Amino acid sequence: MDFFTKSPGIGGRIKQHAEDFVVEEIAAEMPPGDEYTVFWLEKINIDANEAIDLLANRLHVSKARFGIAGTKDKRAFTKQRVSVWRIDPERMNNLKFRNMKVYGAEGSAERITLGKLSGNRFKITVRDISLKKEEIEERLSKIFSELEKGIPNYFGPQRFGEIREITHLVGKEMLKGTFQPAVKTYLAMIFEKEQEDAKSARKYLAEHWNKEGFAEALKLFPQRLRYERTVMEYLAKYPNDYAGSLRTLPKRLRKMFLNAVQARIWNRVAKVFAEKGEQMTIPLVGCGDKISDDQMGEEIRKAMEEEEISIESFCMPSMPELRCTGGRRELFLIPKGLGILQIGEDELNSGKLKVAVAFELPPGAYATELVKEIIKSQPLST
Repeated sequence: MDFFTKSPGIGGRIKQHAEDFVVEEIAAEMPPGDEYTVFWLEKINIDANEAIDLLANRLHVSKARFGIAGTKDKRAFTKQRVSVWRIDPERMNNLKFRNMKVYGAEGSAERITLGKLSGNRFKITVRDISLKKEEIEERLSKIFSELEKGIPNYFGPQRFGEIREITHLVGKEMLKGTFQPAVKTYLAMIFEKEQEDAKSARKYLAEHWNKEGFAEALKLFPQRLRYERTVMEYLAKYPNDYAGSLRTLPKRLRKMFLNAVQARIWNRVAKVFAEKGEQMTIPLVGCGDKISDDQMGEEIRKAMEEEEISIESFCMPSMPELRCTGGRRELFLIPKGLGILQIGEDELNSGKLKVAVAFELPPGAYATELVKEIIKSQPLST
């Protein structure tokens, strides 16, 4: 694995507890009004799509009414601002959930959209560290000095799938208009890190890919895999309508598949230019974009050829509601407020130490890319 910083890492791992990964959104200013209600949402071990589903079901309204600035991590404690159209603030403040908290609701004239935030604050606990306290402090001091100069602003593993790295694979098939392999990848591709009951169910489905198989697989797929189950319920009734089965998924989730392909192309191009060490922006390609004739354009074309897609693919003629536009993204990520909050004994790993670090990142940046440089390995909990 390549690292941008040169200082030795501290080792260890993250996310042994959801509370080890704390993300707090730095909210953007919202104009007062009564068209929308904006509120704070705290959640733990729940992804953004599931949270919106829970809110919509409790309020008996469409998920389309809600807006968020970013998806945040699932295995984490997160705090973010959400907007909802035409719901009374007092009604929002009175909602109660087991793993979520809603509060601070107030009126706004505008909806919260993706990227509409000032940044994110992180408090991350790294566990299972074998070094002594003095060595941890010395190494972190050197690493922080390097990080403050900037590291490549790569999209992190959350964008592609941490347990099942399929998000961009599904998206690539969707962009090509080949919906059957997109659905089969989503439902039946097996990854070793997944739980055994899920792997067994996916194996059965892959071997019985027909109407009867969809119905039988529903009996095997764990209830927690509710999006997969929703797709199979549709296929059990309409076994050849793969595009229709994908449309049973929330639009936000379907768009994430396509965004993962954009991110994969961006990462490949950014890696080439990061070696030069110059701050610049890299295009995030989308529908209607024009590719330049310089080295940047050459690298973009090369990355798209490897993915077997074109600019026109992002227009999604076969599913136009998912049309993906482009943009630009800063090549280098510069964190703010890097610091050590605590170094102490790790109660989860006998004889080891833990360290809590804090920092702020701009919108769209991935904390795991920074943590990777700190520990000098892929920052997973296993």
